[in-house]
Amino acid sequence: MVGARYVACVALAAAFLLIEGCDNLSPSERELAHTDAEVFEAVARSELVVPIDDSSRLPRFLRIDSRPVDNTALLPPQSTASPEFVLESDSVLPSSAAINRIGQDRRAILERLGIEEGGPFFFPGCEGVRTGEAAPAPGATSSRAGCPPQWRRYVTIGLPRRGVGLIPEKVRRTEPRSFDSGEVWTVLVTETSIGSGGQDWKQYAWVLTRDPERAGLGLAARFLLSWAE
Repeated sequence: MVGARYVACVALAAAFLLIEGCDNLSPSERELAHTDAEVFEAVARSELVVPIDDSSRLPRFLRIDSRPVDNTALLPPQSTASPEFVLESDSVLPSSAAINRIGQDRRAILERLGIEEGGPFFFPGCEGVRTGEAAPAPGATSSRAGCPPQWRRYVTIGLPRRGVGLIPEKVRRTEPRSFDSGEVWTVLVTETSIGSGGQDWKQYAWVLTRDPERAGLGLAARFLLSWAE
């Protein structure tokens, strides 16, 4: 019996090593995929918990894109929007195999959390929330032309970057912590809310750190980088 269990354990370990070795990923890409899964799940879980005083982010209909994209703006071209921010990195871009692995892991996480996966909502006739028009009263059924009657939320999550050095210093001044020690990651997150009162788009830099008393990464700070209303 002991021998059979030993053989089974060895076979399981060999199968795991075979899968890891046949995914055509370099060690650094495997590390990126593992870290991305941690960061992605932490952000996705946080998106499910919304402050009561922030009605624009009520999760009545939440969709998260599994693709690791940094920037997606949905407001009409005539709307005035802050320029999108791009986290530059001097590291080598992941291969297509790594991106596929990351996408697979993200879809599995969304399925486990019960969050819809998909691309952006498209309402080209729905303008921003700051158009000068009065928003519908609570409980009203009417909506602006081109806008959906119920709020919908679409979120994109970029690839994690180590540290916070890529976030502009003038933005980081709002946070007293320096994040100069321990394991720290930065990821760009875009949030688009669309409903009867119009739509808005916000882009944040989320900073996640690993708590020594906990195994996983957790949200430490969130910086608003650009927006369109």
